[in-house]
Amino acid sequence: MTTIKAGYLISYDYEFVKISLPRVYDFVDEIYLAVDRDGKTWSGGSLEIDPHFWEWLKAFDKDQKVTIYKDQFYLPELTAMECDTRERNLLGKRMGKADWYLQIDSDEYFVDFEAFIEKLKVYHPDKPTSVCCSVVTLFKELETGFLFIDDSYETLSFATNHPVYDLARNNSSGNEQVLWDNLVLHQSWARTTSEIQQKLANWSHKDDFNTRSFFKLWDAIDEDNYGYLRNFHPLTLDTWPKLSLFKGTILEVLNSEELKNFKIKKRPPVKQKSFLSKLWKKLKS
Repeated sequence: MTTIKAGYLISYDYEFVKISLPRVYDFVDEIYLAVDRDGKTWSGGSLEIDPHFWEWLKAFDKDQKVTIYKDQFYLPELTAMECDTRERNLLGKRMGKADWYLQIDSDEYFVDFEAFIEKLKVYHPDKPTSVCCSVVTLFKELETGFLFIDDSYETLSFATNHPVYDLARNNSSGNEQVLWDNLVLHQSWARTTSEIQQKLANWSHKDDFNTRSFFKLWDAIDEDNYGYLRNFHPLTLDTWPKLSLFKGTILEVLNSEELKNFKIKKRPPVKQKSFLSKLWKKLKS
């Protein structure tokens, strides 16, 4: 029997777990939620989680699969990215023995998680392996729907049989990287203005680009001008070619045929590995 465990890092965007976790819950054996015991983000900011969230989680956890893992995940002598990577390694160890370890961020929603798990159960590589999936990134919520990154090669790593991470949840030096066509919707930048400001101030890439300038760009985009934007990713110019629009609420988008068919546009990434290698070298220097 294949044992599959999933882990979440709980921080300022914890409310998104209410969308992500129900799509995962029935298909994994155990779930771990890592939260800083001192109420800190990776940048040392204050983290306050509404008690109603824990009440929701207790009521939702009908099979008692969820374990809350509290530890000191912020260390002032480390960068935000180093805190991110450290927490993911600690979480991997805390999850115990498993055949597959999943790390899913709060704002990431598998379109068909059951299909992804069925593939994992029959996949038995003989070497350390990481499984990446294609990602549709939401950039901004409008009155009519969500702007998303179109014609993108963007992928993220979600599963591994060897949970040792060297850059966030990536292992760019040790694990074989395998790309599957399972699709994940990443809410990412589709948040309120205050949430975006909080994200930019606290996430692990906050020191890698001019966050104030990027916020001004994000804030200026609307339904009338988004079509003019090209190659605007803050770290790698060709990662985000253009914007398109999904109409509807987040749940309507997740259940839409448009999103389910979106995977046919995806192609294997061509520059992600080189970007990760460059960033890793930068952090080590």
